[in-house]
Order: sequence, then C-alpha cells, then structure tokens
Amino acid sequence: MSETIGDFGIITKMDPMARRAQAQLEAMQTAIQHNNRDDIAKHLEAAQNALSQLKSDLDLHDRLAKSFTSATDSSQLQKSAGNLYQFKPTDSDYDGTQDQQVTGVSRKGRSTTIMRPHRVF
Repeated sequence: MSETIGDFGIITKMDPMARRAQAQLEAMQTAIQHNNRDDIAKHLEAAQNALSQLKSDLDLHDRLAKSFTSATDSSQLQKSAGNLYQFKPTDSDYDGTQDQQVTGVSRKGRSTTIMRPHRVF
C-alpha cells in the first residue's frame, strides 16, 4: 500500500521487529542443532513476543485504514481522527519573557534594595 492519508507508515516501521523475530528463529534453529533445550525455550519466547508485536501493529494498521477509508469528506475524517488542534499563528510582539520571574530570585532592577528578605507566596 502506498503512503496515503491514513497509512502513517506502520507497515514500513514493522521491519526492525520482523528482523528481530527472524534472528530469534535462526538462533532457535542453531539451538535445535546443538540440542540445547533452555536456549530453544528462550529464543522461542523472544520470537513469540516479536511476532505478537508485529500482529498488534498489523491490527492497528487495519483499524486505522478502515476508519480513514470510511470517512468520505473532511468533516467525517475529523470525527474519525478525533479532535485535532489547529494552530492559528498571529502576529504579536510577545517574546516569551514578559512578566516572567523565577520564584525565589530577586533580580536587579526589580527591588530598590540590594538584599531583600525571602517571602513565600
């Protein structure tokens, strides 16, 4: 499936986990050849964990694809995706430092004395 609006690249992100499962299966095959029961069990459990992650990723992809393909227009797409915050940039002269003061710090210029007693607010 090509990159569409509802794809999110989940299929391409499955590759590392698939390689992990394949490496565990190859290690299990080596343990079988050496007749090592403990290593077989360890590699089998790790492969099952990797494969269960792959299955959950594939299920997530299917659910997302179903919800995005059922939406035909933008209002239905908005409802299926949830509330998406839309940024509205505005021009302002606010630089982020106005009216900002660290609690417990007496900065020069904000007090008439050099030392001032600590006050808990």
